[in-house]
Amino acid sequence: MLSNFTPNFGEYLQIMDERIRQCDKIITNLMSFTRISSPDYEMVRLTDVIDSTVSGVDIPEGITFINAYADGRLDVHVDPNQLQRVFTNLVVNAYEATVDGGELTASLRLAGQFAEVSSSDTGPGMDSAGLEKIFEPLDTTKIQGTGLGLSVCQQVLAKHNGRMDVHSKEGMGAAFTIRLPITAEAAHSENVLGD
Repeated sequence: MLSNFTPNFGEYLQIMDERIRQCDKIITNLMSFTRISSPDYEMVRLTDVIDSTVSGVDIPEGITFINAYADGRLDVHVDPNQLQRVFTNLVVNAYEATVDGGELTASLRLAGQFAEVSSSDTGPGMDSAGLEKIFEPLDTTKIQGTGLGLSVCQQVLAKHNGRMDVHSKEGMGAAFTIRLPITAEAAHSENVLGD
């Protein structure tokens, strides 16, 4: 006896396409994690890189982007493509954390011989256990996450002799701060940031 069931091929194709995109993201992140190239340095204005990053990411409805640049004319010697990748990861993470709407604030200031870029959101924040593991490879709280994004960011920043720190409390959002040397000499020197 024949069934009246008619397969919905369009739905199957859509599911397959979604799974392929997820696999592609995982493979790309794994390759990025194992092969971060040496930076191709050039002098860039940090606000240009931040603004370019934000304009290239779709802002979900209900989320407001606030730019709070205390020092808007800071130039750094970096690889702008690698840095944009770091900023993109932070912006996307913040948007995903702020699912019910809220604010993402980007700030920039001079701190001695370093530029500090901060990204803070009004999402749910993290507990101390989550903070301890946040930069560990393959650790993620996202259903479709790979747990490699922030680890790759740390590696990229280390190649620029920079670093990223995070501060967060449950229910109070999260703030990521990137610290980069503003001189070419500091960018290429060893251990300028110390421990």
